Amino acid sequence: MDIENPTTLEFSHALAAKFPGEYSIDQVCEIYAYLYKNWKYVSDPRGIDYFSKASFTIENNLTGDCDDFAILMATLIESIGGKTRINLAINSDTKTGHAFTEVYFQGNPEYLRERIDYHFQNIFQVLFNISSVKTIYYTPDGINGIWLNLDWSSKYPGGPYMNYIKRTIYYPMEGYFVSSN
Repeated sequence: MDIENPTTLEFSHALAAKFPGEYSIDQVCEIYAYLYKNWKYVSDPRGIDYFSKASFTIENNLTGDCDDFAILMATLIESIGGKTRINLAINSDTKTGHAFTEVYFQGNPEYLRERIDYHFQNIFQVLFNISSVKTIYYTPDGINGIWLNLDWSSKYPGGPYMNYIKRTIYYPMEGYFVSSN
């Protein structure tokens, strides 16, 4: 995670600046929406699991695999003041590996769902006051916070988790990991 890299900082700040002020769910939604719309999935070379720095992924026109997306997402959010963790999981259906990011928020999950809904409604839903995001998916932290799912395979922040049987959770800024089932 190269959060101090000028390329990374300029990119994250340009996206977050659409919702100026203190770090917020609105800034996370803007980052997520931009990456989701512009991401080009390309596999790693056969037999190699390559992890790309965020700045390289930005310079490479947002191209990479799921771990590159997770690293980029976590780096951009950390560079605007958020707290993230990266999950390395094993899919329960295909037994293949997958990586995804979660972002930490304290407070009311319903408020987060309302803000996410605001960002991901289409014009028809806005006109007729129809919610597009009825449920958000997250992991409670056991205190007063949640880890909101930011998987690239979802259509919005807090979208459904992949079906996994085991995951290792890496806290990049803290420098440690934990395994869970």
